[in-house]
Amino acid sequence: MSSYSVHVITDIDQAMMLEAKWRVLTEQHSDDLQCFMSWEWLSQWLISYQDYVGELKILCVMDNDLCIAIAPFYISTHQAFGLKLTTLAFIATNEPEYCEVASEFIDIAYLPSHKEIVIELIATRLCALTNIHQYHFKDINKNSLIYAVCQQLKPAILSYSAQVSGYQFHLNLDDKPDYPAAFAKKRKRILNRFTNFKSTTNSQFVVADNKALALKLFAHLIQLHQQRWLQKSKSGVFADSHFSDFHRLFIENNFEKGIIVISAIQVEQQIIAVNYAIRWHNTLYFYQSGIDDSYKPNLSPGLLNHLLLIDYCENNRIQQYNLLKSANIDDYKSQFSQLGDELIDITMLSSKKMNLFRLAINHFKHGLKHLIKRVN
Repeated sequence: MSSYSVHVITDIDQAMMLEAKWRVLTEQHSDDLQCFMSWEWLSQWLISYQDYVGELKILCVMDNDLCIAIAPFYISTHQAFGLKLTTLAFIATNEPEYCEVASEFIDIAYLPSHKEIVIELIATRLCALTNIHQYHFKDINKNSLIYAVCQQLKPAILSYSAQVSGYQFHLNLDDKPDYPAAFAKKRKRILNRFTNFKSTTNSQFVVADNKALALKLFAHLIQLHQQRWLQKSKSGVFADSHFSDFHRLFIENNFEKGIIVISAIQVEQQIIAVNYAIRWHNTLYFYQSGIDDSYKPNLSPGLLNHLLLIDYCENNRIQQYNLLKSANIDDYKSQFSQLGDELIDITMLSSKKMNLFRLAINHFKHGLKHLIKRVN
């Protein structure tokens, strides 16, 4: 008789009781997992974004009384063709775009010694779900367990689509960074300009050393970030209360754990740039910024803040500066960092009659576009 079983958690209070098990499992991969797999990030998302959770569907794989894997899924609903459709995704992903926290490389937490059986059991359980129209796993790693689960699911589903959604960029700091010649020159010029500027003004690079200052700088970040978007006649992401509350509470609840790094460039009494980063193990992840582009003289405050944060990492023995996702391989991040892993989006349609209709509509649309191009 098999010793394995899969328990399903659908209640948020029960989900919050998984902390100890989650930490045990993620510690098995601490060198590979990014900050978005931390309990702090996922549990805060569950609290702040529970309005978007139609149903929790957290799968806990057990070997007798030992938890060997936790797959943090949830189901959301949306309207299409006048019907209610359901999507299964990872917690901390698949929110509406206007309030998306943009978690990257979320995965199943598991014990490596049970990898193959975990893949088989989770694939079997997902295949057996009868109330799912589609599975959507966003910004995952090709080496992740969920990627392997999706490959096992392929024969049992109606449609499988995978595409590169972006790239991560990072700077390894174990050795002295070897910047491209053009950027090395630019870096030296910007840092020298700031050094000279400090000699004639009351200017400083500030890294918050207490929660009150961190929250104060975060408020400046929101103001600067929103100001730039308003100038483009668009509402920035901090306009949404779910997003802004999520990050404010994340900072409040976790600053004293040493995983929040908020830096700023201050000239006299004016904040002209703020960076919000997350320290996880030996990596600092740059998450968000606020920049005053109108400040004169132009000190290149956005890039300057990055360069000063990199110095901060070197002084605090942080081994990597990770700039997270860019959809463009030629993004500004590529100037001073190395290309990291690809991020993959996978969408799978379940074998439901509604999905046959959706596929037929999509094929018709593509065929019509192709015909119009040929006629023109």
